[in-house]
Amino acid sequence: MKFQIHTATGHDGTAAPAPLDAHEAAREFTAALAELLQVEPARVVHDEWRTLPYTWTNVTVMLPKVGTAVFSVDSRKSGADALRLYLDDKPVPFQWEPGTSAGRTLAQAVAAHRSEAAARQG
Repeated sequence: MKFQIHTATGHDGTAAPAPLDAHEAAREFTAALAELLQVEPARVVHDEWRTLPYTWTNVTVMLPKVGTAVFSVDSRKSGADALRLYLDDKPVPFQWEPGTSAGRTLAQAVAAHRSEAAARQG
Protein backbone atom coordinates (compact mmCIF):
# COMPACT_ATOMS: atom_id res chain seq x y z
CA MET A 1 0.00 0.00 0.00
CA LYS A 2 1.13 3.52 -0.74
CA PHE A 3 -0.06 5.23 2.44
CA GLN A 4 2.01 5.80 5.54
CA ILE A 5 0.59 5.83 9.05
CA HIS A 6 1.54 8.99 10.93
CA THR A 7 1.74 8.39 14.67
CA ALA A 8 1.68 10.93 17.47
CA THR A 9 2.08 9.59 21.00
CA GLY A 10 1.85 11.55 24.23
CA HIS A 11 3.14 10.04 27.47
CA ASP A 12 2.37 10.96 31.04
CA GLY A 13 3.23 7.82 32.98
CA THR A 14 3.07 4.10 32.41
CA ALA A 15 0.73 2.93 29.69
CA ALA A 16 -2.56 1.39 30.74
CA PRO A 17 -3.46 -1.93 29.09
CA ALA A 18 -5.66 -1.49 26.03
CA PRO A 19 -8.64 -3.75 25.21
CA LEU A 20 -7.01 -4.59 21.86
CA ASP A 21 -3.83 -3.98 19.89
CA ALA A 22 -4.69 -0.57 18.42
CA HIS A 23 -1.65 -0.54 16.11
CA GLU A 24 -2.63 -3.84 14.51
CA ALA A 25 -6.29 -2.75 14.36
CA ALA A 26 -5.20 0.48 12.60
CA ARG A 27 -3.27 -1.47 9.96
CA GLU A 28 -6.19 -3.89 9.43
CA PHE A 29 -8.73 -1.03 9.34
CA THR A 30 -6.77 0.95 6.73
CA ALA A 31 -6.04 -2.07 4.53
CA ALA A 32 -9.64 -3.32 4.71
CA LEU A 33 -11.05 0.14 3.88
CA ALA A 34 -8.78 0.33 0.82
CA GLU A 35 -9.87 -3.15 -0.27
CA LEU A 36 -13.60 -2.83 0.42
CA LEU A 37 -14.07 0.70 -0.93
CA GLN A 38 -11.54 0.37 -3.78
CA VAL A 39 -9.83 3.63 -2.86
CA GLU A 40 -6.32 4.28 -1.60
CA PRO A 41 -6.32 6.35 1.63
CA ALA A 42 -5.00 9.88 1.19
CA ARG A 43 -3.72 10.04 4.76
CA VAL A 44 -3.78 7.98 7.93
CA VAL A 45 -3.22 9.57 11.35
CA HIS A 46 -2.78 7.44 14.47
CA ASP A 47 -2.96 9.54 17.65
CA GLU A 48 -2.35 8.02 21.06
CA TRP A 49 -2.34 9.53 24.52
CA ARG A 50 -1.20 7.55 27.55
CA THR A 51 -1.51 8.36 31.22
CA LEU A 52 -1.12 6.10 34.22
CA PRO A 53 -4.75 4.94 34.39
CA TYR A 54 -5.79 5.53 30.79
CA THR A 55 -4.80 5.06 27.13
CA TRP A 56 -6.77 6.77 24.39
CA THR A 57 -6.18 5.93 20.73
CA ASN A 58 -7.72 7.63 17.72
CA VAL A 59 -7.15 6.46 14.13
CA THR A 60 -8.28 8.78 11.32
CA VAL A 61 -8.33 7.59 7.70
CA MET A 62 -8.99 10.18 5.00
CA LEU A 63 -10.46 8.56 1.90
CA PRO A 64 -10.86 10.48 -1.38
CA LYS A 65 -14.51 10.65 -2.56
CA VAL A 66 -15.62 8.69 0.53
CA GLY A 67 -14.94 10.86 3.57
CA THR A 68 -13.09 10.58 6.83
CA ALA A 69 -13.38 7.36 8.84
CA VAL A 70 -12.33 7.47 12.49
CA PHE A 71 -12.19 4.83 15.18
CA SER A 72 -11.31 5.39 18.83
CA VAL A 73 -10.20 2.96 21.52
CA ASP A 74 -10.78 3.81 25.21
CA SER A 75 -8.77 1.64 27.64
CA ARG A 76 -11.14 2.48 30.52
CA LYS A 77 -13.79 0.30 28.90
CA SER A 78 -13.78 -3.32 27.79
CA GLY A 79 -14.97 -5.26 24.77
CA ALA A 80 -17.05 -3.53 22.13
CA ASP A 81 -17.79 -0.66 24.55
CA ALA A 82 -14.15 0.41 24.22
CA LEU A 83 -14.55 1.14 20.49
CA ARG A 84 -16.25 4.03 18.72
CA LEU A 85 -16.58 4.40 14.94
CA TYR A 86 -17.43 7.50 12.87
CA LEU A 87 -17.75 8.39 9.20
CA ASP A 88 -17.64 12.15 8.55
CA ASP A 89 -18.22 12.85 12.25
CA LYS A 90 -21.39 10.72 12.39
CA PRO A 91 -21.52 7.53 14.49
CA VAL A 92 -21.53 4.26 12.56
CA PRO A 93 -23.18 1.22 14.18
CA PHE A 94 -21.18 -2.01 14.30
CA GLN A 95 -20.99 -5.35 16.10
CA TRP A 96 -17.57 -6.52 17.27
CA GLU A 97 -16.72 -9.54 19.35
CA PRO A 98 -13.36 -9.44 21.19
CA GLY A 99 -11.01 -12.00 19.67
CA THR A 100 -12.06 -11.21 16.09
CA SER A 101 -10.38 -8.72 13.77
CA ALA A 102 -11.47 -5.29 15.04
CA GLY A 103 -9.96 -3.43 12.08
CA ARG A 104 -11.72 -5.56 9.48
CA THR A 105 -15.04 -5.46 11.40
CA LEU A 106 -14.90 -1.66 11.62
CA ALA A 107 -14.02 -1.29 7.92
CA GLN A 108 -16.92 -3.57 6.95
CA ALA A 109 -19.25 -1.42 9.08
CA VAL A 110 -18.05 1.75 7.28
CA ALA A 111 -18.56 0.11 3.86
CA ALA A 112 -22.05 -1.13 4.83
CA HIS A 113 -23.00 2.27 6.27
CA ARG A 114 -21.83 4.01 3.10
CA SER A 115 -23.84 1.59 0.92
CA GLU A 116 -26.97 2.15 3.03
CA ALA A 117 -26.55 5.93 2.83
CA ALA A 118 -26.13 5.76 -0.96
CA ALA A 119 -29.27 3.57 -1.28
CA ARG A 120 -31.29 6.09 0.78
CA GLN A 121 -30.14 8.97 -1.42
CA GLY A 122 -30.71 7.42 -4.76
